[in-house]
Amino acid sequence: MATLSHAAVDVHENLEPAAFYRDYVNAKPVLMKNALAGLPAATRWSIPYLSELAPDLPVRLKVGYIARGETVTTTLKEYGRLVDDVVANPPSGGEPPPYLHDLPLFSMIPELRADMEPFPTEYLPRFFRRPWWVFPQFFVGPPGATTTLHFDTLQTHNFFYQLHGSKRFLIVHPEDRKYCYTYNWRWSHVDAENPDLSRHPLFQRARIQTCLVEAGDVLYMPPGALHHVRSLSPSISFNIDWHDRHSALRGLTAVRHGMPRRNLWYNLLLGFGVYTGVPVRYIMTPLRPYFTYIS
Repeated sequence: MATLSHAAVDVHENLEPAAFYRDYVNAKPVLMKNALAGLPAATRWSIPYLSELAPDLPVRLKVGYIARGETVTTTLKEYGRLVDDVVANPPSGGEPPPYLHDLPLFSMIPELRADMEPFPTEYLPRFFRRPWWVFPQFFVGPPGATTTLHFDTLQTHNFFYQLHGSKRFLIVHPEDRKYCYTYNWRWSHVDAENPDLSRHPLFQRARIQTCLVEAGDVLYMPPGALHHVRSLSPSISFNIDWHDRHSALRGLTAVRHGMPRRNLWYNLLLGFGVYTGVPVRYIMTPLRPYFTYIS
C-alpha cells in the first residue's frame, strides 16, 4: 500500500459568480467556504432533526460498498438510531456503514425547502435556478460512510452542498481517468485513500487534490472529476448535477467513450433545457426518474 502526495483544492470566501465562471468552471475544483453559512439549514439540520420531521418516512439504504448497489429499506427514525449506534460503537475495519445515498429529500419532505432560503442560485445556469429544489440528491450518513472513487454518470458539473458535519474528498483530475482502473463506466478499482500500487501502478501518475468540506461549505467539481468521499462525522449534504452548453455537448458524445446509452436520453433533455431555456416543468416528467433514483 502507498500514500501519494496530494495538492490542496483552492479555497475562497465570497467568490463572486463572475470569478467562479472565469477561473474554475470546466477547469478545476474550488471550495467556497461558508457560502451557505447564513441559511437556517446550516445550523438547524441534523439527523435527529430530519427523523423527528418524518419518523415514519420509508427510505432505502445503501449497504456495503456503494458501487455494488445493494439496498435495504427502513424508516428515517430507525436510520437515526442506526447512526447513533455507529457513533457509539464505531466499526473497526470491514465494509462502510449503511448510507442514505442519492435521496430526493426535498420531494419527500417539502417543508425542508424553507430552511434553504435564500438559496444561492446565481451560481447555477438559468435553466437550473427555478425550481432549483427538484435537482438535489441527498447524502445522509454516519461517520465512516464512504463513496469510493468514481465520476458522475452524466459528465455534469457538480455542486456539493454540506449542511451538517464534515467530509473528506479526494479528487482526481478528469484527464487522469486512464490511470484509475475504471469499470462499469464510472467506478474505479483503486482505493484512493490507501492505493495498492502493486495492483494499480498507473495510479501514482494521477493528479490528486484533497479537500475538507464542513457545514456551510460548497464544493465545485468539474465534469469527469473522479472523487472519493468519506464522512468524518454524522453528515447531511446534497449535490446538484448541472450542465452548461460545453458540458451538455460533451455529455452527448460520452456515449462513444462508454457512457450507458440510457444516459444519453437524460443528457439530451438537460441539453435541450440549457440551450433553449425551456422551463423545467415542461421536461421534468421524463427527467424525474434520474433525479429520484438510487444510483
